[in-house]
Amino acid sequence: MFIDKTSYMEYNPEYLFAVGKLRVYERKLINKAALTKLIECNDFGELVSILSERNYSDNISSVERPEDLENLIFDEMSNTIGKIKKLSHDKEATNLYLFRYDIQNLKLMIKATKNSEDVNHALLYRSIIDTENLEDSIKKENFYVFSDSFRDKIKTIWLEEVQQGNLQEAEILLDKLWLETGYCHMKEREQIFLRDFFSVLIDLYNLKLIFRTKVMSYDQERVREYIAEGGFIDKAVILNSCNMKQEGIVQSFQFSDYNKIIKQGLEYFERYNSFWKFEQLCNDFLIEFVDIVKFLVASVSVLIRYLVIKEIELKNLRAILIGKNNGLSHEQISQNLGCAYA
Repeated sequence: MFIDKTSYMEYNPEYLFAVGKLRVYERKLINKAALTKLIECNDFGELVSILSERNYSDNISSVERPEDLENLIFDEMSNTIGKIKKLSHDKEATNLYLFRYDIQNLKLMIKATKNSEDVNHALLYRSIIDTENLEDSIKKENFYVFSDSFRDKIKTIWLEEVQQGNLQEAEILLDKLWLETGYCHMKEREQIFLRDFFSVLIDLYNLKLIFRTKVMSYDQERVREYIAEGGFIDKAVILNSCNMKQEGIVQSFQFSDYNKIIKQGLEYFERYNSFWKFEQLCNDFLIEFVDIVKFLVASVSVLIRYLVIKEIELKNLRAILIGKNNGLSHEQISQNLGCAYA
């Protein structure tokens, strides 16, 4: 992957206010020092106090029990989405990225519907599509809340995968749909950084597909169907890697920017059958990538950059809470975290 940072320079005076606002938000992100305090604190009240000093003060009053912290995480992400929507002067590009959260809601609702479970609306993101309308469109199986281009493809996934009980396959194809749509849009609009950002996301999605093939009996036709196009890694390389053993895959990517993700992620996956290390390394890679434009742009790209950083912060917070609930040591919890942004 060759990155020409100068090609990412974007200046739109309409975003100067947004840049200033996001700088203020960034100062209250959970930095390394705060992350260490959260890991080492042994008292629920102390944990709440640390979070109240960060960007969580708006929602912290609703946290009375440890169980409330999961709702706090979703509320914080939903509030961040709301702030980004208000700061944006390019609704189309912003909404296209935010659509990933609607896809997450859709996957959660589909799973609940097919398993005859109630949907926990507290754990749904408040993004672009109203969640009640989304739920209604699923029950009616017409998906009227989506635009025409998305609706037809989602209907196809519903009929060919969900109705056949292939829920995991449906989730993979929904992710692919969002990624390829985002890439094509940014490419057509000549938004260079966001185009390349979606290319990176597509690469990471395709790399995860390589891991999946190690435990799932996908035939070649299925693998071809799952591979998303638009990444920096050629589709043929991904397809060939799906047929290789661990040593061959690592060797194929030894000179790639993704070498660390592949080597360490695959070793962990082979040993524990878990995507945890892979996901952690992907998050670290994304923070490094989006930080390229920290001082280069005044455009919609800064909004997407902040969303990425915030989402990874919340993943770290969730990992700390899970670790504490499972009685892990401070050292074990630290090992389960990705890097803090600040």
